[in-house]
Amino acid sequence: MSIPRTYGAGLRLAALAVVACLPSAATAEVRTLTATGEYRMGDNDTKTDAKRLALLDAKRLALEQVGTYLEGVTEVKNLRVTKDEIRSYTAGIVEVVEQASRTMLEGETTVVRVDVTVKVDTAVVTKQLGELRKNELAKEELLRARAESDLLRKELEEKNKQLVALKGGAAEAAVQQRQQVLAKADANELLARTWQLPAGTKDDIVTKTTNPTAEERAKYRAMLEEALRLDPDNPWVHFKLGHLYHSEGNLDAAIREYRTTIRLKPDADRPHLALARALIAQGKKQQGAEEMYAYLMLAEKKPANKPLIERTDRKLRDYERRGIQPTRRPLPASR
Repeated sequence: MSIPRTYGAGLRLAALAVVACLPSAATAEVRTLTATGEYRMGDNDTKTDAKRLALLDAKRLALEQVGTYLEGVTEVKNLRVTKDEIRSYTAGIVEVVEQASRTMLEGETTVVRVDVTVKVDTAVVTKQLGELRKNELAKEELLRARAESDLLRKELEEKNKQLVALKGGAAEAAVQQRQQVLAKADANELLARTWQLPAGTKDDIVTKTTNPTAEERAKYRAMLEEALRLDPDNPWVHFKLGHLYHSEGNLDAAIREYRTTIRLKPDADRPHLALARALIAQGKKQQGAEEMYAYLMLAEKKPANKPLIERTDRKLRDYERRGIQPTRRPLPASR
């Protein structure tokens, strides 16, 4: 008997299976979790896109189960991390690996299923969660990545609904649009996995963060370059690349990436401050003052930002006493 479709040719979420490597959750240090994503194809779907959709949802299911598991781990409970924070951080902490895919017919419907697995080392994850609690920039990155992931998933659901009824050129255009959304989702996933690459200066980060090794930096660079290939207009990929270049002393490249971020996301505050620091490092204090002022005008007045806002304000006032005055150019409305 054929299973009823969701949204016609839409996405059907498969059940998630959890396999414990050790006898009990209380003693387990490593858990292996598996998930299966499923997509039921319509007339406008290709097997390639169907597999991508099934894989994307299998990963989501796996990460949700990781979050559920971690909520019950005593060491994680002791960190007092909220349920929402855990669900947001898992995308950056654990890596989901595709294991197998298969295609089958159920009645007249082609069904694509993808299996994924993820291993959760409790000790490693607890340590990383502890680091995240003290790293405001990384927390912002992962919370933003999760929000973007939710938006992209909803957009994909709408595209799947639309494709059921479309034909001809309209269907081809919708398929291309859906592929672009899938590429953005893949880029967002890669970006989330670079949270351990330091962003900003040590003044931005409460905890002491160790510098990545050359091998780790190469890995992060490859992730960011691939994310940029998938989604060239992702402002946060440009921003993270800017930090990578900045840390390597390539100020020209860093400034280019920071300016691109600001062009793509003019109401974001941190890129202005990062640009200010790079410009000042080049001796361009007037331009740096302009960007510090922009940061102060756009920065969200929340407790986590207070120390950085105060330091930037003192720095700018010191510049003004020395005759370096920002021009107070018009800025986008604050968030």
